Amino acid sequence: MSQKIIDVRGYTPHERHRIILEEFEKLKPGESLMIINDHEPAHLFHVMIHREDFDIDSYYSKEIGEGKWVALLKKKESKTSEVIFTNIEKIKRFSKDAFTPIQVHRTNNYSVVFTFFKQGQFIPIHTPNIDLVLFVYKGQGIVIAGESKYEINEGDLIIVPKNVRRGILAKTDMEALHLVSPPPSEKDHAEIEEVLKRGKFEIND
Repeated sequence: MSQKIIDVRGYTPHERHRIILEEFEKLKPGESLMIINDHEPAHLFHVMIHREDFDIDSYYSKEIGEGKWVALLKKKESKTSEVIFTNIEKIKRFSKDAFTPIQVHRTNNYSVVFTFFKQGQFIPIHTPNIDLVLFVYKGQGIVIAGESKYEINEGDLIIVPKNVRRGILAKTDMEALHLVSPPPSEKDHAEIEEVLKRGKFEIND
């Protein structure tokens, strides 16, 4: 397997994402990119997880010295079609920084995502042109949908139509299945990341 190594510690955060994404685009299916960074690349992971060509099963990041992290990004092998079979326990991941979305499958019409929250983490309130189906597998939380507030628990299902404001706050560690249609765009992801920087779930946005 071909692997390229890049050290991005000398670049600004904005430059790092651009450089990493440009290098990832150059990879052939099955090839990987090893990144050297000065922190865990949690925000980069949130971007990559929404790419259909990102091999989530091969991803890892670890600290190998004080102020030195490595992370591996692999491009998926090419497949003309595939049956998806997985288990939420197999790919469960939590981040201390923000909610963790793990994309299971994506087409031009929809995206299936397992989403993991530590207590207090949230998806900020926003109003995308996207239909949402949310199923709570474990934990408890709050969903804002339109002008309503819902207490959600294990086994609950909520469907929010496109162009209706929505946000999710985890009251406990929480695991959920998201089905969204159409898949979020890069602009949608950027808007979420921008609001996350505030670090607060603002019900009155």
